Amino acid sequence: MKNKPVIIISALSLIIAAAAVQILPDTIPVHYGIDGNADRIGSKYEVFIFVVITVIIAVTGILLRRKFGKEAQTAAGEKEASHAAGNAKICGIVCTAVSAVMLSMECVMICVGYSGIQHISGTEGELYCSAAVILIGILFAALGNIMPKMKMNGLMGLRTSWSMKNEEVWARCQRMGGTVTFFGGVAVILSGIILRGYPSLAAMMIIFLVIFTVMIKGSHQIYTDWEKENKND
Repeated sequence: MKNKPVIIISALSLIIAAAAVQILPDTIPVHYGIDGNADRIGSKYEVFIFVVITVIIAVTGILLRRKFGKEAQTAAGEKEASHAAGNAKICGIVCTAVSAVMLSMECVMICVGYSGIQHISGTEGELYCSAAVILIGILFAALGNIMPKMKMNGLMGLRTSWSMKNEEVWARCQRMGGTVTFFGGVAVILSGIILRGYPSLAAMMIIFLVIFTVMIKGSHQIYTDWEKENKND
C-alpha cells in the first residue's frame, strides 16, 4: 500500500501518546521561555496535539497522492502521466518525512515530561529547543534532496512566476532550490548542535530567511539567463 508509511507513523504516534499518558505526571512542561525555563505547565494530554497534527499531515498526503494519481490516469500524454506519477511519489515521501519529524518531537516532549520536573532547568529546556531545531534541519536537508526530482506542478517545489515559465526553467530552479535548501538544512542542524536553546532557534529563523531570499532571487536570475540564451529563438 503506497500510503502505508504515513499510516504507520500516525498509528505509532497515537500508540505512543496513549501509552505515555499512563506513565506521565498529570502536568508537564509544554512551553519554554527565552531563558530556557518552562513558562507554561499543561496537561499531559497535550501530547495528543502531535497525534492530531500527524494525522492531518497523513490525510493531506493521501489526498494529494490521489490527486496526482488521477492526473496520471487522465493525462493526455505519456510525459504528463509520468510527471504526475512522479509528483505523487514525491508527495508521499515529503509527507512521510514531515510526519516522522512530528513523531520525533512528540517523543522528545514525552521524555522531558517523564522526568516529572515541573520547572525545567535552563539546560533541559535548551536541550528540548535544540532537539526541535535539529529535527527541522534534518527535514530541510531531506527536502533539498527531493526538490530536483519534482516535475512542474501547482502545489510543490520552488514555485515563482519565473520558475513556472517552462519546464527547463523549472528544472533549473528546482536544482538550485534543492541545493540551497539542503545546505540550509545542514546549517540549521549545526546551529542546533553548536548553539543551545533560543539562540539556535533565532539562527534557524535567520537561515530560513536567507534560504527564502536566495531562492526567490535565484529563480529570477535563472529565468533571466534562460531568456538571454533563447532570445534569438
